[in-house]
Amino acid sequence: MKLVYTSITGQSHRFVKKLDWLDKAIRLGPQGDEPNLTEDFLLLVPTYESGLEYVDDFLEDHLNYCKGILGSGNRNFGPDFCHTAKRLSKTYGLPLLHTFEYSGAPHDIDYVKGILAHES
Repeated sequence: MKLVYTSITGQSHRFVKKLDWLDKAIRLGPQGDEPNLTEDFLLLVPTYESGLEYVDDFLEDHLNYCKGILGSGNRNFGPDFCHTAKRLSKTYGLPLLHTFEYSGAPHDIDYVKGILAHES
């Protein structure tokens, strides 16, 4: 199981680092050098929507391999907390597996490690 993520402010990257999953993670960026995955993955995205068109492009090309969405955000955004994760889940019919604030608390790390272990 791979973990595919994008990080605008660095919070999502810090979360992946806390998971000790960097060796199994792929960081997406707007450069256009989209990886071609042929294995299952979870997708981790931040709240911010602007400039993340490349995430939709990647997901559309690899939808059959995506097993769920994880979202990082700031609860101060109110109903927009983890907006991108919620939108991707709804748009593509994928389960929203977990949302967390900033780079995640210890219980968020443990929970997502459990998901990754179960899915692997």
